[in-house]
Amino acid sequence: MSSPRLEVEYADPTPLQARIDTHRKYSEKPDDPGTDVLAAIELTGTEHLADIGCGDARFLANLAARGHHGPLVGIDTSPAMVAAAAAIPGVQAVLAYAEQIPFDDNTFDVVTARHMLYHVPDPRAALAEFRRTTKPGGAVAVVVNHPHTCPRTTELIAAHAGSYGITTTEAFTATVDSDTLPAMMIDTFGTVRIHRSDNALVFDAAAPLIRFAEALFGFHGVTPDHPQRQAILTDMSEDIEDWFAHHPGQSWRDPKGYIVATAAT
Repeated sequence: MSSPRLEVEYADPTPLQARIDTHRKYSEKPDDPGTDVLAAIELTGTEHLADIGCGDARFLANLAARGHHGPLVGIDTSPAMVAAAAAIPGVQAVLAYAEQIPFDDNTFDVVTARHMLYHVPDPRAALAEFRRTTKPGGAVAVVVNHPHTCPRTTELIAAHAGSYGITTTEAFTATVDSDTLPAMMIDTFGTVRIHRSDNALVFDAAAPLIRFAEALFGFHGVTPDHPQRQAILTDMSEDIEDWFAHHPGQSWRDPKGYIVATAAT
């Protein structure tokens, strides 16, 4: 299951879109975890594939556009994200939790879970479900971030949220990351292959950094309807603009990265 806070966060796809756009435009090096997943699982185009925590379903849309002929399934806990998946011709969209996938044993040839396992209260139960629903000889690919990804930006948001009484207990805390996932995958699948990507976000101006930081507000307890949201955004924006004003010619660089962990079933 996911927390009510996360369900609120993903009720509107706008913040997710802003985060995706930021990583596409402002990464120091090309950043494309979807391509890395495809390289890891080496699809033939006929596989029965389930994308767990499918988000706005762009991964499935890309597969369909590339001519994937096998059945495609998008599973998410957010009705908005399930609706996005359902809008893609040929995709079966399912509202469900990763720990309780409503499919029989040995259903899928491939299961992907991209940037979602750290939202799951019991990631080991989710991994067990990935294995249960994947056929023998199939593949499971999981993407998670490095610990403390984008620390400068997250610390800035936390500081401004904290100044308005929003505590760390209201913030999102990752339960699994690139340090902890490999051992969890080995426990579930026996062996795992790791592809590691190290990168950074680099901002040369205040506006895109402000937009990205605001898109992270929900993970820090600053919900869309929080009474102090606008005040927090105003204070943070002024802080960011002041940093650029006092650091002419310098960029705001924030380290990030992820791994693609792939296991055979």
